[in-house]
Amino acid sequence: MKVAVLSDIHGNLEALEAVSADILSRGADRVICLGDNVGYGPDPEEVVRRMRELSYESILGNHELALFDLRARRWLNFQAEENNSVTAGMLSEENLTYCCTLPKFLTIDLAYFVHGFPPFSVFRYLNRQSDDKLADLLATATFSLLFLGHTHKLQLVRQEHGAIVRRSLGQERLELHPGQKYIVNAGSVGQPRDGDNRAKYLLWNTAEATLEVLFVAYDYPATMQKIRQRGFPEVYATRLG
Repeated sequence: MKVAVLSDIHGNLEALEAVSADILSRGADRVICLGDNVGYGPDPEEVVRRMRELSYESILGNHELALFDLRARRWLNFQAEENNSVTAGMLSEENLTYCCTLPKFLTIDLAYFVHGFPPFSVFRYLNRQSDDKLADLLATATFSLLFLGHTHKLQLVRQEHGAIVRRSLGQERLELHPGQKYIVNAGSVGQPRDGDNRAKYLLWNTAEATLEVLFVAYDYPATMQKIRQRGFPEVYATRLG
């Protein structure tokens, strides 16, 4: 089975459409989104509708949680808090309900999927966890692969000779070794923050035990123009360029 793993689409329809076309060309059997499908971007309603049309599965992100949990909304910075309120008003009742009822995690085969950090957090960042915390997680995990989002930056974490090893990921193909456990951050489809404006996603081949990191070009100037037309903060546009 080929499983595509997407994260942090953030209302970016152009990025989602480009990634969806790439997924189709590669014959993925299943698509799982790690949350934050909305927020920042100009097309939250269109993104959620398209995901549902394509039968993509999703879990809850902090931007979905903030749609119905005012305490979670207050944890966002001021601009994001205001944007979340606007985003809620842009969603149809059906799609708002969909966003508000997403599960906090998913599991398939040997993999665990959560937005922030296991077991259920949508707010904790992988890159802020200590080596001891990560070692404890890997030691106790019953899954070989832990897929996370939230940071918008691709990263692989594993344990080697008793030490935690973290490294950034580029456009590459990784072999997954039997008995080894991995924490993988899927980066961001709709708002990468790694200096490369292409949309990022992962393709996990369960039969071949490989993980492919894919970069997809899309029409980001069109998304930037939409953001400005919506009157959203300028930083939400410039981040994409």
